[in-house]
Amino acid sequence: MKTAIKAALLSGFVFPGLGQIYLKRYKRGLTILILVLLALGIIIGTVTVSALESLKAIQSGGGIADMETISNLASIDSAHSGIYLRLILLFVLCCWLFSVADAYKIGKRSFPGIGDEKELPAKPDH
Repeated sequence: MKTAIKAALLSGFVFPGLGQIYLKRYKRGLTILILVLLALGIIIGTVTVSALESLKAIQSGGGIADMETISNLASIDSAHSGIYLRLILLFVLCCWLFSVADAYKIGKRSFPGIGDEKELPAKPDH
């Protein structure tokens, strides 16, 4: 398999930035990886805080905390920060797509022909 394709697959299916790391572009790969991890951390943290606040509101009101109620309250709370979360999710998606395309481009430029599977000439039967 071509080096460029391996790098693109690593960035696309495993995690953004791993293709660049595979191609020994450590600074670029780690930058992408850290940015995506931070963005995902913000999303997860925001949703978790929203769910915990909803749970606290239910328990302080003496209600029963079931998953449906918590989910409904969390979705209402996240509607207030919906644009914020959508922008962060868009940022993650853009980083992911950039990482795949960039890894492929770097792989093609840095390792032309390496890993290309070529047909060997047929051996004559004697």
